[in-house]
Amino acid sequence: MEFVRSQEDIVNLKDNKIFGEPNLTNTTIKFGGVNNILVCEGDINLTNANISFSGSNSIIYLSYSQLHYRITIVIRNNSTLFIGKNNKFGVSELYVEEHQNLIIGDDCLIGSAVTIKTSELYPEYDLDSKNRVNFSKSVLIGDHVWIGNQVFISKGTQIGSGAIIGSHSYIPPASIIHSNTHVQGNPIRTIRNNVFFTKDFLGSYTEEDTLNYSTYKSNIFKYEYVQNETLSFNKIDEILNNLTVIEKLDFINKLFIKNKRKNRFFY
Repeated sequence: MEFVRSQEDIVNLKDNKIFGEPNLTNTTIKFGGVNNILVCEGDINLTNANISFSGSNSIIYLSYSQLHYRITIVIRNNSTLFIGKNNKFGVSELYVEEHQNLIIGDDCLIGSAVTIKTSELYPEYDLDSKNRVNFSKSVLIGDHVWIGNQVFISKGTQIGSGAIIGSHSYIPPASIIHSNTHVQGNPIRTIRNNVFFTKDFLGSYTEEDTLNYSTYKSNIFKYEYVQNETLSFNKIDEILNNLTVIEKLDFINKLFIKNKRKNRFFY
């Protein structure tokens, strides 16, 4: 078992690795296994964060953000967690379990008390056949996605770029939320199709602002399928599941870090 609470602890790691120099404030990083990698891009701030590698051969990649990471992460064996650039997180919990993956693109808004899980914690079996019926599954979230407060995202969910998940929603297993679609509720229902959002904060708008911003002229947040640009979520997951932890890092660099094509995560 290895614990990291300071820069000195990072230097003294033996069985696991941290790349980068994160600023740690009231943060604990626990390695319960071996051959795990945590990548902290730039001088990111981990504040009141709790990161636990509760297994071996897994990788977490935290891209640069001007805002602080205030998150709880539990990742277990042979899994990948990638978080893209400039995401805004409330106090959220991410659980990557049973050798699955969690991919979150760039420029997302993720509210407080959001929970994302790739498993249901305990196995469930058919009474007659005795076959298991609740296998875990990866979660993939595109670029510029808005997830409201107190949202629960279940295993197998795929969310395309530009989607909006309203507060207090429950996203059931294997859900597909299409790009530029607003869903909400429990059970979820489609509120609007063909919509987009910006990060302009409405709370500070004056009457003049409301008038001036009643229309938006750019198509920058419209996402669409583009051949040889849009990536297959299922193919990404399949490839990651067949790579070593070092190969996963190389894959992340090529497919997520260097590839900034707008429509890469359209669904």
